[in-house]
Amino acid sequence: MAAAASEFEPWLTDKLKSLKTDEGVFGSYISGILESEESTDEKKDALEGILSEIVERDISIHVNEIIDKWESCKPKEEAAKPAADVDAQLVKLLESQAPATTTRREYTDEEKKIREAILSQYSQLSDNEEDEVNDVVTENHDLVKNTNAADVAAAARERREHARLEAQRKKEKDKEDREKQKQLKEEKKEKRKTQKGERKR
Repeated sequence: MAAAASEFEPWLTDKLKSLKTDEGVFGSYISGILESEESTDEKKDALEGILSEIVERDISIHVNEIIDKWESCKPKEEAAKPAADVDAQLVKLLESQAPATTTRREYTDEEKKIREAILSQYSQLSDNEEDEVNDVVTENHDLVKNTNAADVAAAARERREHARLEAQRKKEKDKEDREKQKQLKEEKKEKRKTQKGERKR
């Protein structure tokens, strides 16, 4: 995935700059979504949610562009070798091995009886051992469940949520700043009008 990141991240930075947004906050969030194990549809939904905070129109075009670029930057998995090659290698391997020769031994009546006695003794022993194992398993039914995968997924979700909240805060701050600038502009305009009016008198 390092090759994908080295090619994709500069492109994404330029893309976000062209959309006039903070590539530091939104870039890491978008990369996190793309690197997740979610389906492409889920990734598209998440990206649409982010981009709706950045741009007002052509959101699906931008989303598709990001997904396409990500897919093109991902290293291509090695194409599976044709089945014919595998079959040919298997045939060679089997031919190279010497055929095993087995000779069947004839047992006397006495040897057969001894053999049967030993086998019956082992089969009884195996049955008893199985019962013991089952008893142990039922006694230890309260073993701790492995939650590693769930913990990792929860941590990834938490990181994405944190990045989303950061992006939302940044967007709100930018909006406030734009409103303040607009208000200052309006006030300056009004001030100029009143000054012009006073000069005319």
